[in-house]
Amino acid sequence: TRPGCRGRGKMGILRSEEMRHGTLVLPTDRARQFIDIIGSGTKMQFEDMNAREMHRPYKKNVQRLDEMERVIRFLMEELAKVPQAEIIKNNVDSFLQHSDQYKLEDIEANLKKMYRDFTEFKENNAQ
Repeated sequence: TRPGCRGRGKMGILRSEEMRHGTLVLPTDRARQFIDIIGSGTKMQFEDMNAREMHRPYKKNVQRLDEMERVIRFLMEELAKVPQAEIIKNNVDSFLQHSDQYKLEDIEANLKKMYRDFTEFKENNAQ
């Protein structure tokens, strides 16, 4: 386990086990195919070793995912304050079995709407 990656590590709300660090080098032209296969068949977190470079082909997607994770953290914190609210987590296998039914754009839109709704609730309750 890498220093600083013990327990939940960078995965935050999605991490439930200790992480171990390794290196995987993939051909650029087929990287997406390999990542899809590996990601759907194992419980693995990928860390972009080129995160500091300016010319990353998936930079915008990574930024979108980071923003969605931020919104999920916010929503989970808000739901934790609601009495009798039940949060179902760590159901990764079910998610992966139905992953072909999810579209990133739809999930992103739903999260944005929930975020707006919750911030409006908070503002209204503060008045």
